[in-house]
Amino acid sequence: MFTAPSAVHTRARTARFARTSSRLAAGLVALTLCVPVVAQDDSDLAERPSITALAIDEPIAVDGLLDEPAWRQAQVGNGFRQREPREGAPASERTEFSIAYTPSTLYVALRAFDREPERVIAKEMERDAELASDDSFVVVFDTFLDGRNAFAFATNPNGARHDALITDEGRDVNTEWDGVWTVRARRTTDGWTAEIAIPFATLRFDPALDRWGLHVQRLIRRKSEEVNWAYLPRSTLPITTSGVSHYAAYRVSLAGRLTGLAGLRRSRSLDIKPYMIGSASETPPIRTSANDLDGGLDVKWGLSKSMALDLTWNTDFAEVEVDDLQVNLTRFSLFFPEKRDFFLENAGIFEFGPPQRVPWLPALMKAFFSRRIGLDGGETVPMDLGARLTGRLGEWNVGVLGVGTGATEMGDRGVPETAFSVARVKRNLGQRSSVGAIFTQRDPAARGADNLYGFDIELKPTQLLQLNGYWSRSERPGIEGDDASFGAGVGYQGSTLTTSLDFIESQQNFDPGVGFLLRENFRLFNPRFIWQPRIERAGIRSWYAEGAHRRFERSSDGRMESEETIVYPIGMVFRTNDFLELGAARTKERLFAPFEIYPGVVIPPGLFEFDSWELLMLTDASRSLSLRSFTYWGEFYEGDWLSMRQQFSLRLSRLVRASTTWSHHDVDLPQGAFEINLLSQGVDLSFTPDLRLNMIAQYNDAAGDLGVNIRFHWIYRPGADIFLVYNENWTAPSLRERHTQGRQLILKATYLFQR
Repeated sequence: MFTAPSAVHTRARTARFARTSSRLAAGLVALTLCVPVVAQDDSDLAERPSITALAIDEPIAVDGLLDEPAWRQAQVGNGFRQREPREGAPASERTEFSIAYTPSTLYVALRAFDREPERVIAKEMERDAELASDDSFVVVFDTFLDGRNAFAFATNPNGARHDALITDEGRDVNTEWDGVWTVRARRTTDGWTAEIAIPFATLRFDPALDRWGLHVQRLIRRKSEEVNWAYLPRSTLPITTSGVSHYAAYRVSLAGRLTGLAGLRRSRSLDIKPYMIGSASETPPIRTSANDLDGGLDVKWGLSKSMALDLTWNTDFAEVEVDDLQVNLTRFSLFFPEKRDFFLENAGIFEFGPPQRVPWLPALMKAFFSRRIGLDGGETVPMDLGARLTGRLGEWNVGVLGVGTGATEMGDRGVPETAFSVARVKRNLGQRSSVGAIFTQRDPAARGADNLYGFDIELKPTQLLQLNGYWSRSERPGIEGDDASFGAGVGYQGSTLTTSLDFIESQQNFDPGVGFLLRENFRLFNPRFIWQPRIERAGIRSWYAEGAHRRFERSSDGRMESEETIVYPIGMVFRTNDFLELGAARTKERLFAPFEIYPGVVIPPGLFEFDSWELLMLTDASRSLSLRSFTYWGEFYEGDWLSMRQQFSLRLSRLVRASTTWSHHDVDLPQGAFEINLLSQGVDLSFTPDLRLNMIAQYNDAAGDLGVNIRFHWIYRPGADIFLVYNENWTAPSLRERHTQGRQLILKATYLFQR
């Protein structure tokens, strides 16, 4: 339920809004002047290819053979060009595709010719695997031709399925969305082929349109080669260590055109997905056991061609994978990503806050963070009812979410019934820009509601330049003033130079309520650049140099709290697709209060300055054995530290994969010394693209926590699943000395009714 904000302080709020809006506008103008405006001068970008889909009467048998008469009659898409490693050059291997359709189903034929078919790499088979490590295709459909949002479908020679919802050209990539579609692939004497069938019921589209945006991309993995049907320059993708990724295809505004669409059946108006779940658990020390049988229901109702209503009752997330263990040596919050399906579908519509320039760092602020719903202190809170309305109304993107959670007991405290509400709208401006607003509310039964509202703007005058700004304000009972968060930023992305400049402020009383805030009461100034010139000699593809400065001041008094300057002068991307980077960091931390960094180890208040080194090594993920290594060492407050994270990935075949991760932290301070080791062992067995068994065991030696999660997943028909999950946790001073805290066995089955 939405509650209107109080009108008592309307005049004061209006004045504050005017002041902060003026500061935001001035900051945005100043930041714009810092970056040269570069017009898009690549004439190739204006020439988008086109292909006509073939209308057929009879369905195609999806077997990967491509022997139906329809494929001999359909138009062939070709002319693929490289983005990597030779920008603009023709594909080194012949690549083709065709598209046909009946009134109910869209079919795609993919032909990947290869003069060395025995060297094709294909070791992934499970649903939603990262296929950028294999030879693969990705097909992207912009079904509303808005140049911003799309559906993506990827496969490899094993017939693996990976799908995603693309929002704002990749600002949000929702890989947890699982559409209903089928694919079969076959290796041939001259390469490999794949055949895809996508029911129109899986897609949202406008039946009045006779054309869609379309992009097709192929990866030839052993050559680190990425080829695209609609030409994409290197500047279309944020610079990565490998340079080869599916993410370039998500630049929807540069897609080609799929024409000839007519007589399509509107998406199904109603999907009903009930579930049944049974569980058995045992909790020591008195070995009490409990058995439970429950059920729930998810409904998707297509209200129109572009609007969908999702309803959920008695929602259960027993099948969700466990979170990765993390170590926190800072004074600020940890960020754990969302993994629950109900919140992930169309999650990009609700994105609001400063842009995340570095994908592997946690967000500074999110106005809406769905892990605030149904979880409290890491424990599950029952979700009774939920509803989500998402879609498009002309040039408007709309998202409304409402969830009610039940009361429960958490140890010695109670969690009251709580209603959560979120409303988000965005208005398209021109080809790629937008302006929007958001409102969130957390309304516990025990006290008044926490509200947040805000406005944001994103301007993209060229393919290389982006400007953004936002303003938001929170409302809490009994709190008045200093409760805003706002910021502005500008980013330039070229093929060699990427740079950005951001200003963000979060005042001391700002609390996003249903959102996430990494740290409170701060003002951030953050310039950053990456320089990656091509070398192409001595086995090196390109040089990589990076620099950034992050200064956090307390917004309440302007005093510096944290400051970090990082310089990575030595970085190399090798032709073998390996990556090496060495850098240094200069850090300042001012503690205004004692900081207990580890039980019994307390750092006193004061100003601390220290230097450290960082070494990053990544080997090519397409190999049978690959490494991701992060090492940090040097000074730390008044002492020293060594921090390492080593991840070894083993891909024995398409059936068996394993991953071993070791995180080691060795800290020596005048106040005390300590070590923390995290061990994680994962094993994945994929019997078919629809049948998987995976296990993960995690151990924290400092906390003495050991846990195992084993999950069996069978997609026995499209859209319907069976999960068998086993969880057990121990207190473990050592791996040999273990005491069970509890174990649980869960069986969950879902079924999909469509009409």
